[in-house]
Amino acid sequence: MKCLFAVLLLSLFLACGGGEDQLFRPDPLPLTEKDTSFVSVTGGIFITGDGDTVEISDFRLGRYEVTNRLYYYMADEKGIELPPDPEFPSMDNYLFQYPDHPVVNVSLHDAIAAAAVLGGRLPTRAEWEYAASLNVSGDIEGQYPWGSLAPEDAEYAANYLAGDEWETRGLDGYIWTAPVDSFPLTDASFACQAGNVAEWTVSPLDSVVPVCGGAWLSPGDGITIDAVTYLAPGDRARHIGFRILRQGT
Repeated sequence: MKCLFAVLLLSLFLACGGGEDQLFRPDPLPLTEKDTSFVSVTGGIFITGDGDTVEISDFRLGRYEVTNRLYYYMADEKGIELPPDPEFPSMDNYLFQYPDHPVVNVSLHDAIAAAAVLGGRLPTRAEWEYAASLNVSGDIEGQYPWGSLAPEDAEYAANYLAGDEWETRGLDGYIWTAPVDSFPLTDASFACQAGNVAEWTVSPLDSVVPVCGGAWLSPGDGITIDAVTYLAPGDRARHIGFRILRQGT
């Protein structure tokens, strides 16, 4: 009878939304250099993609997009809800089985809470564009973090919709997301500020939030420094992740 009761209790738990990974979550993996590496950025006067002139203070920005490994560590520390699986074909159990890939399906609110675990926050759009444009000459409009060359002419320097067609998107080496260190660093030492996953920024005065950098499903002109889309703060998408900023140097 006790055994039958236990089976019924487990069945009830599963029916109410508890899944196997909620019952048996693995311990967080040790963090690596990909998770804890920040680049110091000296502030200055900057003209944004919208044409606004802003003053940027010194900050440190994550060299890499937040990985699945780092996000799970932060979520475990803070008790943050884990994101839904993106259900990429042939990439089952994405959060746990692909620790070096960027986390996706995270809302703005969860990203902000996770960043705070490391004493950080999300960048503003201006800070994000400023970091992406370091060592790029001239107006940022239509330029990439590596310069003016189109991705295909820059030896597919990003994970994006290669060939601007769904069927050819693997020409850059990846069909879905890529490990965060898969592409060359920019001259400013950042990885994947174009493509892979687009990144949440913060815009406290707006009901919609800028998402910068484009992603694995973006065409070539959608991963430029000034490329931006807008989502509501509670939205989740399997092409959206984030990067952490710490104030000062």
